[in-house]
Amino acid sequence: MKKSKKLIRSCCEGVSYLNDIQDNLPNENKLLEISNVFKALSDSTRVKILYALLDYEICVGEMVNVLELPQSHVSHQLKVLRKYGIVDFKKDKKMSFYYIKDVYIKELLNVLLNEKKE
Repeated sequence: MKKSKKLIRSCCEGVSYLNDIQDNLPNENKLLEISNVFKALSDSTRVKILYALLDYEICVGEMVNVLELPQSHVSHQLKVLRKYGIVDFKKDKKMSFYYIKDVYIKELLNVLLNEKKE
């Protein structure tokens, strides 16, 4: 694990950095977006789906085969991931191919996976 930078101590009875701290907090929309990512990652099936989607666009039928779960369960989990804005799909004829929308989600998943391997 990487060593973190030295933290700055802030205290209401001494040196306070309250204004700096408040200025650096994300806005409410960004906080909601971040919390939604963690809500989506709170289910191991959804995390497994996301890892499967790291390098692939996958249709629901193929995802069913990958996860070895019923189609209805896989579809529900993909719907949740779409609701949180993490995945989307492209239609190709009658098929829908799911993919991760944002690079930062892929980066987060790779960081988490690499940290657990060490």
